[in-house]
Amino acid sequence: MQKIGQLCKARKTVFDRSLRDIVLDLTDLTDNRINPQEFFVENYITDGMRVLFRESFRRFAGQSTNGIIKLTQSMGGGKTHNMIALGLLAQQPELRQQFMPREDAQESVGKVRVVAFTGRESDAPFGVWGAIAEQLGKKDLLKDYYSPLKAPGQTAWLNLLQGDPLLILLDELPPYLENAQTVTVGNSDLSVVTTTALANLFTAVGKDELANVCIVISDLKATYQSGAQRLNNALQNLDNEVGRVALNLEPVALNTDEVYNILRKRLFEDLPSDSEITEVALGYGQALKDAKQMDVTNASPEKFSVQIRDAYPFHPAIKDLYARFKENPGFQQTRGLIKLMRILVSRLYDSGRANQVYLIHPYDLDLNDRETLAEITAINPTLDTAISHDVAANGQAVAEIADHNLGSTDCQDVSKLILMASLSNIPHPLLGLTASEMVAYLCAPGRDISRVKQILDTITTSAWYLHTSSDGKIFFKNTQNLIAKLKSTAESYNRRHKGTETQRDGSVVL
Repeated sequence: MQKIGQLCKARKTVFDRSLRDIVLDLTDLTDNRINPQEFFVENYITDGMRVLFRESFRRFAGQSTNGIIKLTQSMGGGKTHNMIALGLLAQQPELRQQFMPREDAQESVGKVRVVAFTGRESDAPFGVWGAIAEQLGKKDLLKDYYSPLKAPGQTAWLNLLQGDPLLILLDELPPYLENAQTVTVGNSDLSVVTTTALANLFTAVGKDELANVCIVISDLKATYQSGAQRLNNALQNLDNEVGRVALNLEPVALNTDEVYNILRKRLFEDLPSDSEITEVALGYGQALKDAKQMDVTNASPEKFSVQIRDAYPFHPAIKDLYARFKENPGFQQTRGLIKLMRILVSRLYDSGRANQVYLIHPYDLDLNDRETLAEITAINPTLDTAISHDVAANGQAVAEIADHNLGSTDCQDVSKLILMASLSNIPHPLLGLTASEMVAYLCAPGRDISRVKQILDTITTSAWYLHTSSDGKIFFKNTQNLIAKLKSTAESYNRRHKGTETQRDGSVVL
């Protein structure tokens, strides 16, 4: 049985820090800044993406009545990535032979016209309609709608868009509409005019003259939050217009093994054979079976082996723990997980630890690495003090000192598992792990699992920020804020009652 460093070849892009924060948008597509081969070689076609391709090309061929497709997912969930992938395939028929299932490609469809608008282009001088008209080379066709800005009606859209197959990509509209509220147009503002224009566009696409036009739009609810009631009303009205006729698609099914497929494709160039993966899975299954015989876990070894095969080279715990914090405010779901795993894998290989482990575990995160620590604290900023005191502080944290005394990494591994299970900060979060769950996640070929109870006793006794729930789950919670609040309350009380004296019976007198 071989280690991942021997069986898996990481992509060169994993080690390039300059690529970790690059986020493509639709202007990269329209300005031809994307290398299609490089884009697709790391692209895994999810079930949602395949449906997007199939339904769009059926529309281009005039075989579908679904003229509008809405991509529904939270921030970083793959919406823009899916739009770009579809746009590249629409523009370049030769790519379809390489990267689309043949039965979905609609060979009769040639090059498709592609126009795109991202709401981050808030300074578009002639509105969304002017940007679309300009990309089509028909800017003058809507010249009567530019000065002053006014919404094109259904007939104007029909005249502008009819002809060869056309793909219209609309992304990030909420921030555009928020800014548009500040632009006065007659007795109203640009957000109202834009909402009307887009509603007319959606109606026009339902007409026979535009039967080969497909609009793909990103979810208007999940991408943006605003306190402006007028904007919320505009978005609701627009979303209702889309909802009447749109086909809803989720780009990535985050509760399935698609997450592993995406990570494998994005991070690794070469992976081992099925027989080699099975050998690793059986090794972990045996380790869990041994632990079950010791009566320290109730997890199923057979089910665990299957999960290992499906998740390889990642430990199944990664998806389980990720599911707990993926809904955190500001966390960018698929994009955020890819970035975190890029950092983990690069550190694993650079440090040589890839040649010591059979799988990539959640506790392989190097929290003494500034980049890794920054990513974790960004997911839940309230746990920074808990990390530095209890988990990792260049040898000075509770878990590190305990491991130094025990001559192992067990305390740090347990602490990092608990930390990963404590990152959720949504209302009513699922936090922590039971001892049985921790044992299952720690089991690995060659690991002495009999010491877990001793490790847990050591950690829970020494750590400041560990808590245990009523159902036996152990989790980290930063109590610093509570302590600060109590201190502030006490100081406030003292200031209010300065010069008073407390009597033995508890009363206060001047």
